Amino acid sequence: MSKLEREAMATYLDSTFKRVVASASWVLVGDDIEDMSVELNPDTETTKNILGQTKTRDNGYEPSMDADPFYADPDNKLYPVLRDIALERKKGDACKTLMLEVIVEDTAATNHLAYVREVIVKPQSYGGDTAGLNIPFAVSEDGKFTKGYVSAASLKTGTPEFNEGAAPASDRSTSLA
Repeated sequence: MSKLEREAMATYLDSTFKRVVASASWVLVGDDIEDMSVELNPDTETTKNILGQTKTRDNGYEPSMDADPFYADPDNKLYPVLRDIALERKKGDACKTLMLEVIVEDTAATNHLAYVREVIVKPQSYGGDTAGLNIPFAVSEDGKFTKGYVSAASLKTGTPEFNEGAAPASDRSTSLA
């Protein structure tokens, strides 16, 4: 098997900001972005006791992702929400939504591994240079996640449909999950 190309991992945000999977309106993030990664930000503490033993305390992760640039496009469903969060200096629940992560490990599979995560979206600035009005934003996890799958057919239409749980047993991708 060859290595996966970067486009094998797709990230979507729910533009409704209602935090309800069933009514989510997923918008693919990445247009104009050349490099975007989820930084896991592992939280560990290492101490050495008087016996010379090293102990590591694992406090988990504090994942975050930066989407930069995000050029203002009135046709993009995320734009009016990001604009309002930034210009109205919104905080709290007004900044919470869902993020859908899909990984396509086998392009012939009928379903692909996916996760829905509760997140907070915060614009980092607005303005920019002559390339266009830029509203780069950061995404931080803020709550639970749900593991499931998305059908290849729904991905092709641009409207992924998330299903909680394991993909059907007859699917080739289930052995990869």
